[in-house]
Amino acid sequence: MSQNKFFSALAEAFMRTTPITLGASFLMLLGNFPIPPWLIWLNETGLSAHFAAVVGASFNVLALFVAFNFAYVYVKNQNENGLTPGLLSAVSFLLLAPQIIQVPALESAVTEFPATATVTAVNSVEAFQTAQLGGPGLIVAIFVGYLTSVLYLALKKRNLMIKLPATVPPNVSESLSPTFVAGLIFAFFFVIRVGLAYTPFGNIFNLIYGVLQAPLESLTASPISIIFIYTLANLFWFFGIHPNVVYGIVTPILMANFTANTNAYINGEAVPHLMMAVVYVFTSNALGGQGGTYGLIISMFRSRSARYKELFKLSAAPSLFNINEPLVFGMPIMLNPIFFFPMVLGPIIQGGIAWGLAALLNIQTYNAALQLPWTMPTPITAAIVGGWKFLVIALVVLVANFALWYPFFKVADNKEYQNEQAAGQA
Repeated sequence: MSQNKFFSALAEAFMRTTPITLGASFLMLLGNFPIPPWLIWLNETGLSAHFAAVVGASFNVLALFVAFNFAYVYVKNQNENGLTPGLLSAVSFLLLAPQIIQVPALESAVTEFPATATVTAVNSVEAFQTAQLGGPGLIVAIFVGYLTSVLYLALKKRNLMIKLPATVPPNVSESLSPTFVAGLIFAFFFVIRVGLAYTPFGNIFNLIYGVLQAPLESLTASPISIIFIYTLANLFWFFGIHPNVVYGIVTPILMANFTANTNAYINGEAVPHLMMAVVYVFTSNALGGQGGTYGLIISMFRSRSARYKELFKLSAAPSLFNINEPLVFGMPIMLNPIFFFPMVLGPIIQGGIAWGLAALLNIQTYNAALQLPWTMPTPITAAIVGGWKFLVIALVVLVANFALWYPFFKVADNKEYQNEQAAGQA
């Protein structure tokens, strides 16, 4: 994964948006704290609209940030300055986006109650839409970031940069030298924009979203898809293949679905992908990190072997915050046939239980405006985003997770204890 230029840049591009999403989630926690008097006061004072603006400035323009980040990271990884291609990518992304919105002009009739309105004309307004800059535009952002990076590096390699005298200050030289390259890159995306304008799609966003992204969003919106994704990721990780190979493909689609959930929740509408979100909370990086190793850590509390007692001391605290590399490599879990079944079956069991309990408890929504840090312990995350019902699911899933890991750990612990006894006698 780390050797693949595209996927390594993609993973880092999304990782670099974390301060934006987590920072926005902090404000959204204040703006959607589930205390009715507080929410009523926010609505009465008009502050709720300002908290909603946080979503518009973060989640709803996430594709723009990804377009910049992808090109920046991709070029930086080639030992070049990534700032200029990052900016070129962001501009190219906006260049492809529709900038004229048709808005109906309404004429109100107040002679009757309730008042009615009729459409008298259609006005053209210059504006960018969150339908392109947010979740629905993520695949386009990746496409633009990648092409911008490749074009920038190729044109620079062919010495198309403007050469300035050595007497020119470095900051001026760095700013002016890519001018010709920038013009060529913009011209390339301009041709794409004009060409697609004369097709039934109208623009690249409609093309990619309609042909590719919308079907993928629909496919990944089901709980079964989430279970499959994280089962596959755990399987890859068991065999030493980094799960980012899977996440690099599905992350843009999942983020688009979660953005749809966020916007619906902020607008007081039904969350469209509720069960997907419920299963995600309890199968992704939940319960101790990749593979869900809370149950393994609890099992290790009464280890017989000295080796696992020491490993427990080293790995318990990180695992609490979903960092389980000490277990994956130190146990080891990776390529250890004893732990194949609990590692791979975890998402199926945890996701299935969460899905069933969510239906049994009649969960209707969750606080989709929040995106908590992945290092947050799962029971705390569940309680914050879903209240007591999510907390009940978290506790039941934790018990099942422990029951899954315990028998396999006992086999490994007894085997290691016997080896230590034999070594001691020798």
